[in-house]
Amino acid sequence: MKKVYVIHENDEWLDPLRESFEKIGVPFVEWHMNKEDFDLTKKSPDGIFYNRMSASSHSRGHRYAPEKTKDVLEWLEKDKKRVINNSRALELEISKLKQYKELEKFNIRYPKTFSAKEKSEIIKKSKNFNKPFITKHNRGGRGLGVKYFENSLELEKYVESEDFENSIDKITLLQEYIFSEKKLITRVEFVKGKFLYAVQVDTSDGFQLCPADACNIEEKFCPTNPDGKKFMIINNYKNPEIDKYEKLLKSNNIEIAGIEYIVDKNGLHYTYDINTNTNYNSVAEEKSKIKGMDSIASFLKNELKLN
Repeated sequence: MKKVYVIHENDEWLDPLRESFEKIGVPFVEWHMNKEDFDLTKKSPDGIFYNRMSASSHSRGHRYAPEKTKDVLEWLEKDKKRVINNSRALELEISKLKQYKELEKFNIRYPKTFSAKEKSEIIKKSKNFNKPFITKHNRGGRGLGVKYFENSLELEKYVESEDFENSIDKITLLQEYIFSEKKLITRVEFVKGKFLYAVQVDTSDGFQLCPADACNIEEKFCPTNPDGKKFMIINNYKNPEIDKYEKLLKSNNIEIAGIEYIVDKNGLHYTYDINTNTNYNSVAEEKSKIKGMDSIASFLKNELKLN
């Protein structure tokens, strides 16, 4: 019997998908990239494959999970298997620089950004800003490594200190800080490459946010509020960028995603993150008739029938 193979590295994040699969009777197998061994010389199994690898895997002790996933995805693609969020999607998941190149290609506004590797280069690039800016890791997630600076002198002190935290891929991004009247960002969810819903996220407590219910439990990883106030699904949501987002996703073989943007004080949208491993907050979804993981499960069940 053909099954859905779920490629991942976080057991907690998979709980909602397991429930959704079981509700509608989807046969599935979990491939935890930090636990499974593969013989890539053999033929891959029958079924379809859903890639849920996360750029923040190293923060959970799974340093090489994305690299292992890359090898597995190439193996599956060589065998012409149906892969949801394939190797190109993984490329964007683990590199914000590649994301920004795609945003530029589709004429989607994003914050002014520079990249640097060496400490001296980071300090040099910071002098390009004459207003507050942030640093972030090129490969990261949940806001890990995001720091705010008023000026280059502040950054220089940080970079030269013991507190400096380098990106796992040694690439630091320096990005203009977008001033918003409200401490909010918006995350737009897509399933089957099409708009599902948008959720408003309260960022007043800082940058380390993710919508997964597991994050509500593990405050040390992600200090979201379990009463759901930090996440609110927007009713009657409209955004002229949706069409561009969908075209970008299609062009990069990304079928399930969450795209984040912020609105500045002048009402301009700045897109800054494309998440190909998306999670949903069940508390926020309680008031909505649309359930993210149920939508994914139904999509994968249909794909299983077609393949």
